[in-house]
Amino acid sequence: MKKSLRPVMYVILIIMLTILLINFFNSTEIKNRMFPNTTFKKEVIEKIEDKEISYLLLMDWTESEDVVTLRNRADIDYILDCLAALKLKKVSKSPDTSKEVYYITITGQRENLFSLFLSDSKYMLITDFKNNSVQQYEIENDFDLNKIKKFFGNGNKNKNSQSL
Repeated sequence: MKKSLRPVMYVILIIMLTILLINFFNSTEIKNRMFPNTTFKKEVIEKIEDKEISYLLLMDWTESEDVVTLRNRADIDYILDCLAALKLKKVSKSPDTSKEVYYITITGQRENLFSLFLSDSKYMLITDFKNNSVQQYEIENDFDLNKIKKFFGNGNKNKNSQSL
């Protein structure tokens, strides 16, 4: 009888350990360690401070796929300052239910530095071209998309998408 109970006990033990591990990795504290909080300033702005930004390319992927190129330093600083206040939390995947999507490319003198996908002012995907890295974030504080929308429809549109 003892020999027949041994496999059953092993199965029960494995199930219990599996349940404990699932609960452990689903805890908020562990998730916060695995996916720490950060800021847009730390992830992007501090990495380009010493580099000159030539322009920002803004694309509205919501409806008309409008493209705007910002070369004016005041406009570039305005966008970066608005984004600098964002508090970000790494996530493994953002939902595909976006209603508003904006794409921003930060370009230096000779190369693309970063690209950003901003979805519904709730999620951001940051591509760092220098480090060949892509990371998804949930935006933890409020961000007003009107700060980006204001550049569309002001005569800033590029009539044709152009390679820059």
